[in-house]
Amino acid sequence: MWEQSRTRYVEPLFLIGLATVYVVRRLIAESNEFDSIVGLSASSDGIPANIYWPELENYDYFLNNNVPLIAGVGLFLGAWAIFRYLAYPRLSAQTASRAGWLYVGLTVILLLASAFVYHYLKQYVRHRRFESGDIFGIEVYSLYRKRTVLADAIGLGILLATYEIIRGYYVYLSDNTRQESLPVLRVVGYLLISSITVLLIFFAMDLHLPPTLWQESFRDVLLYLGLGVQILFFQAIIYRHLLSRSVNLNAISPFTVGIFILAVLVVTTVIWQASTQFYYRSLDPIITYSAIVVIGSVAIAYGRRVLNREKTVLQTQVSAKSAELSSLRAQINPHFLFNALNSLYATALKENSEKTADGIQKLGDMMRFMLQENNHDRIPLDKEIEYLHNYIDIQRLRVDETHPIDIRVTIQQPNREIYIAPMLLTPFVENAFKHGISLRSPSWIFITLTLDATTLYFKVHNSRHPRPAESTDPERTRSGVGLDNVRKRLQLIYPGRHTLDIQQSEQDYFVSLTLVC
Repeated sequence: MWEQSRTRYVEPLFLIGLATVYVVRRLIAESNEFDSIVGLSASSDGIPANIYWPELENYDYFLNNNVPLIAGVGLFLGAWAIFRYLAYPRLSAQTASRAGWLYVGLTVILLLASAFVYHYLKQYVRHRRFESGDIFGIEVYSLYRKRTVLADAIGLGILLATYEIIRGYYVYLSDNTRQESLPVLRVVGYLLISSITVLLIFFAMDLHLPPTLWQESFRDVLLYLGLGVQILFFQAIIYRHLLSRSVNLNAISPFTVGIFILAVLVVTTVIWQASTQFYYRSLDPIITYSAIVVIGSVAIAYGRRVLNREKTVLQTQVSAKSAELSSLRAQINPHFLFNALNSLYATALKENSEKTADGIQKLGDMMRFMLQENNHDRIPLDKEIEYLHNYIDIQRLRVDETHPIDIRVTIQQPNREIYIAPMLLTPFVENAFKHGISLRSPSWIFITLTLDATTLYFKVHNSRHPRPAESTDPERTRSGVGLDNVRKRLQLIYPGRHTLDIQQSEQDYFVSLTLVC
């Protein structure tokens, strides 16, 4: 998904539309070419029909021309869909995900199937000519070779990976624009997605792939794309698994470096051999390309490490200033607040206002949580759940039972010791009550928290009711601040161990948080 909600279905529909245009245009062009070949052979200046028609006796135009193209493109789109919607989300959340790598394997199988079906069924028709150039017949031939199938499957994989990398950078720029309000990133993101969109449309409308991918000028295009994909892939491995964990670069063992260089050589060799359709031409470029990949990937990964370290220092400084400000605000004597709440609680009991008394007691528990538990790096999950229940109960006091408001809470109590960062879940519930309750129209809020052996699943689904511009609510202008704070905390505290999915429409708002704890 290029964006979380508005373009959830736009991307696959756009790609299917482009694929349809490309297939129809190719079929029309190939039909005209076939008619031209047969028509020229049957002309008065051509050859007798009894000579060229036997060559076409076993040729089925639909099976040997239309089906290969349609099936090949369909299988390629299937490979993209498997990788995009099943493999990539799992590997993004957890690199070692077994299910994610199984879906990657399925993607590879579909790419091989796409190349195999196309080359196995596809047959071409051309004139047979004398050395003088005169036509003396028609021949039907095939380009099917096992090495051609493997080479083209690798080429298709490079095209798929290139598209996903560009899309991934667009999503990254969009997320950073949304979180940090940087207009430059928005412009870069729009330029990136506009460029790839125009290129895909131009390709579908005017260009075509060669009979085998690794030929003519397209061979050079695939080689350069493969080089770029390698650099970006290996720099991600270096950054995530080497530089991010090793403060001292000298701590990286020579064995690890050797394994990395060997992996680069293997991948580069495969791509280079695919470019020759595995005819084993000169191997000299492999060393050059491998050196480029190693230098490029190390440079990019080290640059990311330096930039990330500077970002962490800045965030630490900002956090220190925020903590100093919080400390000044916290100098208000909390005992005064608790005494005042106790007085209100006693007064409510004397007046037989049990609901009010209960609300005051829960508010006191919430304040105690904020002052005591919220200062810790980790708190027991049951404390966070208790705070959630208190918050929801207080919000229920606002709800008039005569109005159509449906609040459903399903929270699984942990059966083991689980610690999480405080106040990770509450902002989503606060947002739901802030935007999901209206006394003028039906409203609903569904809150679910479940657990398994290693993962916490938290979902909040609520109706949406845009507030009028003349609203006097002081919180109206602060919409989204709490959620942005949670996003940044998740990135800092749970890098690679969480998945946050937010979808919204004019009628509803849905949040799904998956946390490995």
